[in-house]
Amino acid sequence: MPGDDAGELSWLLFRQGRVLGAAQARRFLSEKAIRHRVASGRWQQVHPRVYVTHDGPVGATERRWVAVLAVGPAATLGGLTAARCWGLRRYESPLIHLLLPARHQTRALPPGVRVHRTTVLPAEDVLAVGQPRRTMPARSLVDAAQWAATDEEARAVIAAGFQQRLVWGDDLHRVLERLPRPGDAG
Repeated sequence: MPGDDAGELSWLLFRQGRVLGAAQARRFLSEKAIRHRVASGRWQQVHPRVYVTHDGPVGATERRWVAVLAVGPAATLGGLTAARCWGLRRYESPLIHLLLPARHQTRALPPGVRVHRTTVLPAEDVLAVGQPRRTMPARSLVDAAQWAATDEEARAVIAAGFQQRLVWGDDLHRVLERLPRPGDAG
């Protein structure tokens, strides 16, 4: 955690797992200073619009930040990615799943990122605090089940959500009531 005398950049890096969007970096540093940090190996440019501000391996938390910052402010972690952030165990995925509004333009994606479009993402389905933005547990599990490769995998993810106490009672039904049904317009 940054010290009491830490500046805004230090706190931003702390909140974002030492990952910065290029526009954020330019708010604090000149282009020359940014290029120097990359050229000297102190920073890594992991995407045209994203820097990791250390020279070590890029971990899972950093990869999630890279995905969100590369895609833009409308991006929300979803599905298995969000469920893992909530504590879902035994469901590893090399992919980072992002939800975007249906009409949002997609920028160049970092490797290992899959974008899913939605016309419905009400405020109650998104974590209001915390970073990066992610769907709430019930929405995360519903989306993970919808995006699963098989029906068996979908059932297993939902069952694990209940067994691991990420959701209770009618949590999933409330999410499903808000979502369009297959064949519905919207």
